[in-house]
This record gives sequence, C-alpha cells and structure tokens, in this order.
Amino acid sequence: MSERYFRRVLLVLGHGVFATLLVLAWKYAILRSTLGDSAYQIFQWISQPGWDIEAHRYTAIVPQAMVKFCVFVGADLRTLLVVASLTHVAVGYAIFVLCAHVWRAQHAALGCAMAAVLCTRLTFYSPVLEANYLLCYPFLLFGFIEVRARKGDWSWRAIAGSVLLLLVPLLVHPAGWLVMVFGVVFLFVRGGVSRKAGVVLLAISLTWPLLARWLFPPTGYELAFYTTIGSGLQEFRSVFSWASWRFLSMHTVYASTTYLPALLVWVSLIGVWIVLREWRIAVLTFAGPVAFVGVYLVTFHEGDSGIMLDRGALPVASILALSAAALVMRAPSAGYRAVATGVLVIVLFVKVRDVSFASRSFQEQVACTEALIERADEQGIERGIADCAVARARGVTFGWAFPVESLLRSGARGHAVVLVCASDPPSAAVLATGQLEVLGFVWNVDRNGSGYFRAAIGPYRKILP
Repeated sequence: MSERYFRRVLLVLGHGVFATLLVLAWKYAILRSTLGDSAYQIFQWISQPGWDIEAHRYTAIVPQAMVKFCVFVGADLRTLLVVASLTHVAVGYAIFVLCAHVWRAQHAALGCAMAAVLCTRLTFYSPVLEANYLLCYPFLLFGFIEVRARKGDWSWRAIAGSVLLLLVPLLVHPAGWLVMVFGVVFLFVRGGVSRKAGVVLLAISLTWPLLARWLFPPTGYELAFYTTIGSGLQEFRSVFSWASWRFLSMHTVYASTTYLPALLVWVSLIGVWIVLREWRIAVLTFAGPVAFVGVYLVTFHEGDSGIMLDRGALPVASILALSAAALVMRAPSAGYRAVATGVLVIVLFVKVRDVSFASRSFQEQVACTEALIERADEQGIERGIADCAVARARGVTFGWAFPVESLLRSGARGHAVVLVCASDPPSAAVLATGQLEVLGFVWNVDRNGSGYFRAAIGPYRKILP
C-alpha cells in the first residue's frame, strides 16, 4: 500500500466514523435529546430566554446556538430535538474536516476520529455532558501545532493563536488541563512544538486549575468533588474496593467490554513504541492514561450513575488516540501500512458497533415512557401523576429529570404532557396549578414566548392503570 493511498484510506475511515455517528444521532435523536441532563438542558434552550451556560462551560455553546436559531426560524419541536442531537456530533466532524482538509493535519484528524469512539458507549446517549467535547476540541490545538511544525513558524503570533485554541478545551471541562498537558508534552517530544511555545502552553495548562478557580468560581457540584477527591486520597489503599474501580473493571471484562478495546490499544501502543526504541513516547503513552485514570478513580471513588461514571473515563480516549494516530501515521512500509489499516478498521468497527448496541436499554425506556404518555392522552390528562410501582413494572424509569423527559417526548409527538411519580410528587402548590418543578425549582415552560409548550393548564390528575 503506497503512502498516498494509505493516507486516503485513513481519511475515508475518519469520514466513515463520523458519518456513522451522524446516522446514529439522527436515528436516536429523540432518545439522545430527552434523557436526563440532555433533556434538562435542551428544555432550557428551547423554553428560556438568553444563554444557558452551565458551570462556566462557555465553549460548549455551539449546539445551543443551533437550537436557538431553529427556535428563531420557527422549526417544530421534533426538528429542534433532531438538530440538538446531530449538532453534538457535527462539532467533532467539523473539527475533523478542518484538520483533514483545510489544515491537512492528518495526525490530528485521525486522532479526532479515533477519540470519538475509543471509550464511548453510554455517553453517546447523553451528549450535553461536556466531557464529550474533550474528544474533539483538543485536536483544534493539535492540528494547529501540526501546521506550525510543518511550516516551521513559531512566531509570537503563532504562539498567541495556539494559546487561544488551548483555552477552548480548558474552558469546556475541568479535566481539560490533564488532556492538554499530555498533548503538549507528547507533541514537544515528537518535535512538533518549539521550546518557547511548549513552555507557554505547558505553563498555562499546568496552572489552569488554579487560574480557573480564581477566574470562574466553582459551582456547588464541583466543590463537592473537591471534598470527594480529598477523602479518596486518604483512602487510596482501598482502591480496589472503590465504586469507580468496580465500574471500570465491570465494563472491561465482566458486564461489558466497553473499555477492553482501549486497554488493548494502550498495551499495544506501549509495546510497539518500546520495540521502536521510542522510550520517551513509550513512557508518555504509559503515564498519560495512568495519570488520568488515577484522577478519575479518586474523583468518583464513591460512585455515581452509570452515565456519569462513563463520562468521567471518557477523555482518556483523546490521550490514547493522539499516541495511536502518531504510530499509525509512522508506518514505514507497505506491509506495515496494511497491518495498521487492518487493526484500525477492527478497532473502529468494534467501538462503533458498541455505541450502536448501547441504545437498546435506552430505547426500551423511551418506549415504556411513550406508552405511559399514550395512556395519559387517552384519559385527556396533560399533567399526570403515575402510579410508580405499576409504571416501573411496565419498564418506566423515573429519574430526576422525568417530568422534563415526558414533556419533550410527548411534545415531539404533538401534545406536550408533564408526568410525575406519585411517590416523589412536586410541592402541593405545583400539583394544584399544573406547573413544572425540576430540581426544586418551578419553571415557566414558555418563558420566551415561543409556544412550544402550554403553560400550567390546571391541576395534576392521577393516571388510571
């Protein structure tokens, strides 16, 4: 396989990954846009005026902007939910296209495509979690560095541009600095970053946790993690009994093989870099994921929901993908290129298949909720109280965002209904007026006057089995 043909094949594989993810995002759009955190945030984008910036995540605003634009032009609710689902994938795809076809930074482009699926499973169905953007935003800087290295241009203007691109992943998630420290050091070792640029980028990345805490005071949710980290460090001897360790091990070899491909890629990378006598890169490839997973284990040692635990481990994919893409691009002969292509195809196929199959349990939940919505419709109920035991027996899952989930799913069908669980009802005042209560707050479901949802239209009524 010639090098030119090899590089074309890699680009085709990258396009294939994102095209498949776009198809899945379209197919499961209602599911992805009406689940948990996604439902809550997208509801705010649609029904509330202004911009909703969660915990200072300013660079995660692109999907919100697209949804608000569709609200402005009067698209229906189903279209808004589909656009929200597609845009989350489209952001990563746009970065891939920029790197591959505008900058011709193929190392960064391939890394972006690999990172998109290498550790992804449950989180694909909760796309507003900002950790997803650590799978693509870092490659803006990595691609820019690749261009600068090729041109030999590391003027102060180029360094200023790289600093601006560094801020994008740093602002999108608290763990961004860990990914960027690895990326900057890795590219410096490979000769892609000049000494002065490397010092500037590394200094900003290392000091970012302190700078961010000063510039952007942490939310109560983030402060709770600081306490958790402290207690985890004190209990490090019991790491193998932690909920975070159990989750990783369970989804590597027991309940599922979500992280097994990533583990095999990591071990293989270290081995091949050692065979090539690239000792510094081998050490970095070993240390980067270990450091990141170590922080993950400590942070989530008390456990959390499955999606949140999956999210916590997700960004390690960018660390692995950067090293893996460098190794693939290095293939020196036709035989090695053929082997690299074959391995890459297998890994990408397995992971895309894993993402697709992960939809099954979520689909069942959506179907059961829609059946409950139909019963409410049959009884002429727009604000309903469900018998929790009966509904759960039929497959309905009552999470904290269930009232919003029911509102969006029913609204997409043409008749917006708010449902609550009888054993966890909202306040008496809310029940009497038919308002929406989530996280202890009462929401005006049409505060911006867009007309997608009807305001409170009377008291909640019990849904008959």
